[in-house]
Amino acid sequence: ITETQLIDQLKALKNIKPRQEWAVLLKSQILTEVTPERKFATQEVRFVSFKDVIYSAFFQKKLAYTVAGFVFLIVGVFGFGINTVPGDLLFPIRKITEQSQAMINGETKVKQSAVALNSRIKDLEQVTKEGRKESVTSVMSEISANASELTKDLKDNPEENASTIKEIAVSLKTLADMSGKDFEENKEVKDLYQTVVESQIADLEKTTLTDNQNETLIKVKELYTEEKYAEALENILLIRQ
Repeated sequence: ITETQLIDQLKALKNIKPRQEWAVLLKSQILTEVTPERKFATQEVRFVSFKDVIYSAFFQKKLAYTVAGFVFLIVGVFGFGINTVPGDLLFPIRKITEQSQAMINGETKVKQSAVALNSRIKDLEQVTKEGRKESVTSVMSEISANASELTKDLKDNPEENASTIKEIAVSLKTLADMSGKDFEENKEVKDLYQTVVESQIADLEKTTLTDNQNETLIKVKELYTEEKYAEALENILLIRQ
């Protein structure tokens, strides 16, 4: 076929028309279809009434007041709990707060127990100063429990930081000065005294001491043998100074 003939045939295609019945059928199908835009437009639109708005606002406001009230309640309870001592109704909340704070600070088990013991000794000072005799027994019971726990922790961790051991020694000295002979006969406290004195003697033996300090250490060992742990600890503190 020549180029001229091909062009003539292509021009002839423009004159081709579809059959009438096919055109009518196609037009009918197009008109019956609904486009996505039209379908969306035909959907029912639900209008929010004024009543719905008021109810929603009231519910949200009520919920906000409820949450705020709950928060204030928790803050208030914890606030009062911080000022309680053993024997008070809210004291368990204070213990939980102290333990949580110690964990957040990443303190060792020995350090946590040492801090707890020191807090209870301060509680004893407080109730004694305020003349709250009804609370003394509960505070003493807590001190015994803390002393027992701390003794166990020290035995499980004999290489504990020296500064923590010194803090424990100072706390026990404060307890001895405040309670006199009362706690020297307490088994839990006596065991703690013994454990701390043993630890301090072992540590001092590794330290370079002056002649006077060595003489004091000899005295400490004698007191330890006689089970006079409170006196031994007082002399250890003199060496540490």
